[in-house]
Amino acid sequence: MMNDDQQDPTANRDRFKELPITSWAVNHSTSVLILFFIITLAGVLAYRSIPKESFPEIEIPMIAVNTIYPGVSPKDIESLVTRVMEQELNTVPDLEELTSTSVEGYSSVVAEFSTSVDMDEALQRVREKVDLAKPDLPADAEEPGIFEFDFSEVPIMQVNLSGEYGLVRLKEIGEELEDELEQIPTVLRVDLRGGREREVKVDVSLSRLQFYGLSLEDMVDAVRDENVNIPGGSIDVGEMKFLVRIDGELHDPLLIRDIVIDTRDGRPIYVRDVADVDFGFAERESFARLDGNAVVTLDVIKRSGENIIETADAVRTAIDDMEPLFPPTTVVKITSDMSSEIRMMVSSLENNIISGLLLIVAVLLFFLGVRNSVLVGIAIPTSMLLSFLVLSVLGVTMNMVVLFSLILALGMLVDNAIVVVENTYRYVEEGWDRAEAARKATGEVAVPVMAATLTTLAAFGPMMFWPGIIGEFMSYLPLTLIITLSSSLFVALVIVPVLCARYLRVEGETSRPMPRLGRWILLVAGAVILLPMFLSNGFTMGLLAATAVICWLLNRVVLAPVGHWFQVQGLPGLVDRYERLLRWALAHRLSTVALTLATLVVTVVLFGQFNQGIEFFPEDIPPKQVWIDVETPVGTKVEFTDSIIRTLEAEVVHVEGYSDAESGVATVGGGGGNALTGGSQGPNAGRVMVSFVDYQDRERNTNETMARMQEQLGLDVAGAEVRIDKPAEGPPSGPPVNVEIVGTDPETLKELSDRVVYILRNSAVNARLTGLESDLDEARPELSVTVDREKAAMYGLSTTKVAGMVRTAVQGTEATQYRTGNDEYDVIVRLAEPWRTDLESLRDLTVTNDPGDQVPLVSVASWEVGEGLGSIRRKDMDRVATVSSKVKEGFQKNVVLAEVQETLQPFVNDELPPGYSVRFTGEAEDQAEAEGFLSRAFLIALGIIAFILVTQFNSVIKPFIILTSVILSTAGVLLGLMVFQMPFGVIMTGVGIISLAGIVVNNAIILIDFIDTLRERDGLSRHDALVRGGRTRLRPVILTAITTALGLVPLAIGLNFDFFGLYASLNPDLFWGGEQAAWWAPMAIAVIAGILFATFLTLVLVPVMYSMTEDMMGWFRRMFVGEMVEEQR
Repeated sequence: MMNDDQQDPTANRDRFKELPITSWAVNHSTSVLILFFIITLAGVLAYRSIPKESFPEIEIPMIAVNTIYPGVSPKDIESLVTRVMEQELNTVPDLEELTSTSVEGYSSVVAEFSTSVDMDEALQRVREKVDLAKPDLPADAEEPGIFEFDFSEVPIMQVNLSGEYGLVRLKEIGEELEDELEQIPTVLRVDLRGGREREVKVDVSLSRLQFYGLSLEDMVDAVRDENVNIPGGSIDVGEMKFLVRIDGELHDPLLIRDIVIDTRDGRPIYVRDVADVDFGFAERESFARLDGNAVVTLDVIKRSGENIIETADAVRTAIDDMEPLFPPTTVVKITSDMSSEIRMMVSSLENNIISGLLLIVAVLLFFLGVRNSVLVGIAIPTSMLLSFLVLSVLGVTMNMVVLFSLILALGMLVDNAIVVVENTYRYVEEGWDRAEAARKATGEVAVPVMAATLTTLAAFGPMMFWPGIIGEFMSYLPLTLIITLSSSLFVALVIVPVLCARYLRVEGETSRPMPRLGRWILLVAGAVILLPMFLSNGFTMGLLAATAVICWLLNRVVLAPVGHWFQVQGLPGLVDRYERLLRWALAHRLSTVALTLATLVVTVVLFGQFNQGIEFFPEDIPPKQVWIDVETPVGTKVEFTDSIIRTLEAEVVHVEGYSDAESGVATVGGGGGNALTGGSQGPNAGRVMVSFVDYQDRERNTNETMARMQEQLGLDVAGAEVRIDKPAEGPPSGPPVNVEIVGTDPETLKELSDRVVYILRNSAVNARLTGLESDLDEARPELSVTVDREKAAMYGLSTTKVAGMVRTAVQGTEATQYRTGNDEYDVIVRLAEPWRTDLESLRDLTVTNDPGDQVPLVSVASWEVGEGLGSIRRKDMDRVATVSSKVKEGFQKNVVLAEVQETLQPFVNDELPPGYSVRFTGEAEDQAEAEGFLSRAFLIALGIIAFILVTQFNSVIKPFIILTSVILSTAGVLLGLMVFQMPFGVIMTGVGIISLAGIVVNNAIILIDFIDTLRERDGLSRHDALVRGGRTRLRPVILTAITTALGLVPLAIGLNFDFFGLYASLNPDLFWGGEQAAWWAPMAIAVIAGILFATFLTLVLVPVMYSMTEDMMGWFRRMFVGEMVEEQR
């Protein structure tokens, strides 16, 4: 209703602006409604078809070149293989970092590039450099393997098979299941781990070999030359053509016994005369168990871009189909299932949309009434569905970052719609026709709404250029928000005005009753649509009908009367109280500004004293898994490592909280992990992976359970390092404590790294560290054979010839392969165990030269027992030793790192030799880079927002007012963190503050623009325009703030309510907290606290600063320019 002192606003319509696209939409409402229907249908289809996965599909800019050279010491691997590779790879363009590891028999060189590099092109360049290096590698080194790091290569689930029968049969079943799973179109491959590898063993007796005057090389050649299948061409006989084939392939491995090695005096010497042949098993190199039972594991890897949920469902279906074929005692257990996490996140998104929609509509109901609140609420699903359509066209998958971004956008989606609907509602209240009100009201706020949206997009825009792997990971957040907010702008300016023009009603206005025939048609159409649904799922439809009746009764009895009271009495009273506050603030401008600045200063001081610290990524996420890693000295046999793992398996079940464990998988030796998740690799490493049940089913906090494990496990274990940690969340990053020592001499580096470990273990900070270790492994016992090149040359031998013979004797040589069906088994020739395990047996070995003479090894070589380096690490061509550690649960990483730096300071100052340096890298380095980028991004965002504001207002002062409110709003963020006792997250809180910068300016833009409009269009004085503008914009400002906050409340508090479960089976699965709440709550809290504090700034401080700055500019022009400026009132 109009006040008595106001003129009829419809008297001079030409003074009111219109937006052409909105006017066209209102005038062609039928077309827009059809477009609305198309967007809804296409959006639903796009949402169902978008691939859903856990991690964003990002390219990790790292390429590894791995070379195997069995039996060679780390020092020789470094000089013969690693340096050769490094010299070539170091010349590849755009290389950021080159690291290498040289261990016994293995070289790995990892090239890391900048994220802007085309990895296909980088891979081709690496291949070219490896080809150039190959001629300089030892002849008997294996072909270098080139591997890319890829998130899509991480298994989406692990299928574990166990049973009360042998590992051979268990592996056969695993291979059958592997073949079945690989038939699924969305599965890239399945990797089988565990079980026992079969091989044909030719164990040579050294005494018999000497008796017959033979060498190991004779044995290898005989077996290799007899197991052949050679084509002999073809013979034409008349009209027929016969293929000639010499089939010497062995069809029974035991036939190797009958192969003739040589003849002496007309008598053949058979393999059986000098060796035992057995089709048995390779030496045990690994163990795997599930809940204490032997197991084989199938790692399921999906194809890139495929839907993780559909793939997981297909795998489970295939397992169910094969289960009747398994032996009776077979147990199939799925662990590390990423689909369950993404399924939960998708469900969380859907339920957050519903709960957010209900909360927002409930709040709007009190301000605008039921019908108009629904008009605003429609903007949420419509904007979401349009966003799904755009994301699908761009090929973006539905991953954890995209899902959170959509949840973050929930509250912001209705901001533009609220402003449009509220302004239209006000125009209709003042007597305008609905269609014309929709055009004029939208036109009045269109420019500030577009500017507000642009400023929000400008806040997120710089984050699109976040460098590094973390930037690749997080870039999906600004991309999704930009798409979603742009969609909401289109909906607010095109679809919402049409809905307002057709269906908006002022509170108390009665609509024209529908004719009886129309009501009957609607009833019949509704019955035709709902009856099949009721028959197919009567329970759900009954619940929905009951809910509809309850909501109708609730609205009639409670909500409608309360809403009517609020609009008639509550809201006007609130507006009057606000007006009194605003008038007081305008009368005491200096006091208001001083009070606000004092609040900011006090908040910053209090936060400095009572903050909960700083963290890189959230650290208190309840782990879904706990890893118990064991590392024994290099050279330890796998059986000893397994005995320690068995001890820990027995201990862990007695830890309080283990009752929440779903499974425990133990792996020892090779194949227990991968490049991205780590895990056991060599015979001296093992892991027990404890997986917990879903969060809502747990009785205890898994963080506390892990802390108890760190305190209780491994205390009595001798001869091994025990580390207990949880999987890293988010993008890959280094350890929280990572100390690099750079130098030239490996032995000195080993001494220094051991010294650092000793200092830390004997200091107070050790109580907060877990898994403290040096990456330079302990010295490994080795038998060093030295060839006398001069003597070897005299006998017609070379070092390669001698080394090959020693390798065959000890390591064994693959002479050939035995094939049966689709399976191939290695045929290994080597000395039998009694001679293989006796160092003195080397004295009896002989080497055959080219003429065929047997030369004793002692004639050309000597040997001694000593210790060799366990490993040699290099970084950017320099040798480096790294001491790293994780931080125990319950302690903050940055605080512990500061203690470590303080503890090591005397060592760095006093004990470090000349030419050696120490640097702290790992997560600390990543955190510093992230802090630097986010600081720059915040300043760039402010600069872009300022430019947009200057362009809109053609003024520098008004953007200054708005940006001041942005900076002051950070006090609200700090207050929120203190109230909720949350640490300041570099990533999460930092992104939240940048997001807040874009959100805060929206209401300030609309308020200042309306104040200017009142002064220019209606001729009001400055003071009257400030008061009336504040009164008029109070409702939309409060609404946008509350809806933005409410949209994030479920995420901030971790509320989980499954609406679909409620209506499907009366199971709402209600619980609080969870992994997602711990992960995203810091950002949500930052935005909620900041936006609520900024609401006060917008409603009170912005008008005060508007008044003050204008007076200051008037004074400046009078004093320094000489202009006469009329004093504003």
